[in-house]
Amino acid sequence: MYLDLTDVLRDPGVIVEKKLDIPAGILDEWELTEPATGFVRASNARRSIVVRGKAKTAVKMECGRCLREYVQPLEFDLDITVPMSHFNAFLGASAVEADENDDGDELTRDDINALFQEHALDVSELVRQAIVLAAPIQPLCSADCAGLPETEVFTDFKSDPRWAALEKLNASRNATQLNAKDAN
Repeated sequence: MYLDLTDVLRDPGVIVEKKLDIPAGILDEWELTEPATGFVRASNARRSIVVRGKAKTAVKMECGRCLREYVQPLEFDLDITVPMSHFNAFLGASAVEADENDDGDELTRDDINALFQEHALDVSELVRQAIVLAAPIQPLCSADCAGLPETEVFTDFKSDPRWAALEKLNASRNATQLNAKDAN
């Protein structure tokens, strides 16, 4: 999904707002269980384009304690500021000069190139980055999650079929050790 910034770039003070409805397939890291919805607003602040917004979605994650999958609701803000000098090619090379007092706080050229295609903002990429930043570092299915059981069998565990041969070998090895222990 792209947001055309043509009007915003040409006239200071112009604001463009668009509703977000980003489909679930934008993340490689996790599966979205619902589309990302919200809004994004772009405005011309003379020396920069300011993009802000709010969105929400839900992401299927794995609990860091018990390893069960759960759905994590996420609400996040979208907030970037792009210097007008990035758009010189669109506006005409001499239209806007780079700010000499740049404090280095702005996005790098690579960051900007990842988010923009000429004068259009790739809102899907902006939302993807915001989701990754909003996701918890240590996901928990609940605050009182007890984690993996230590002595009992974890009944919801589904073994990967590629490990079947090793599980069979381990089971026969355990049986042999039990038989040897019983014989003594």
